[in-house]
Parts: sequence; structure tokens; C-alpha cells
Amino acid sequence: MKKTCPRCGATFECVHSIDCWCIGIKLNEKAKAALGATYTNCLCKKCLEEINEKYHE
Repeated sequence: MKKTCPRCGATFECVHSIDCWCIGIKLNEKAKAALGATYTNCLCKKCLEEINEKYHE
């Protein structure tokens, strides 16, 4: 399924399975909390990685 990242506007493919690239990104607890408080939909790989780095423990 094609999705648009709500953070940056990039288009990306979401496969809703354990084979999705997002499964490989291990978000720390601070990043998870920030994402949950701000977004209700999937973000692109670049944004997930940036947020994870920004809230690195």
C-alpha cells in the first residue's frame, strides 16, 4: 500500500507484515513516546531513523 509520510510528505510502500522495512528499525522508548504523541500513521524510513536518533537514550 502506498502511503505518504505525515512528517515529511515522502511517498513510501507499507506492506503491513513482518517483512516490512519498519520492523527492522528498533525504536527506543523516548522515540516511541514522541511518535505516539504526535502521529497516528506510519512514517517513512528516513523520518523514523531521524526521530530515533533525535531521542536517542
